[in-house]
Amino acid sequence: MDILAGLVCGLFMGTVFLGALILIFLSNRDIYDRLAKRLPQGIPPALIMLSLLIALPPAWSIFGAIAGALYNLAIDSAPGSGLGSSNQTFTLAILCLTVLPMLPALFLIIKRKKLSWLLFVINLAFAGIFGWLLPLLANWR
Repeated sequence: MDILAGLVCGLFMGTVFLGALILIFLSNRDIYDRLAKRLPQGIPPALIMLSLLIALPPAWSIFGAIAGALYNLAIDSAPGSGLGSSNQTFTLAILCLTVLPMLPALFLIIKRKKLSWLLFVINLAFAGIFGWLLPLLANWR
């Protein structure tokens, strides 16, 4: 049940991440041209963008399934609720994983305000989905 809850949370996070990626593509009109300059000859940028669109949801679902398995281990090894979750250890580990990408976000806030808020929202969604929603779904029987 925990792995299934992680899979659902991973798909939900993949949807959030894809929405943010589409917003980045729409807000940067010249991203196609810049990507075409950096790619090797013969690889169209549309192929890269389509590959991202197809590969991101399964990648996030695999991450979610792994997070569900780790939640199952955390329940067995360190039971105890806290921080609004059914397992304090797992939620604290997810919150620590959330803080790591926030450090570059603080630098981006100073340099580029346009994309930094998006990184901040993605990190908050990550903390909410995997830190609180996953334990809630895993214990919902």
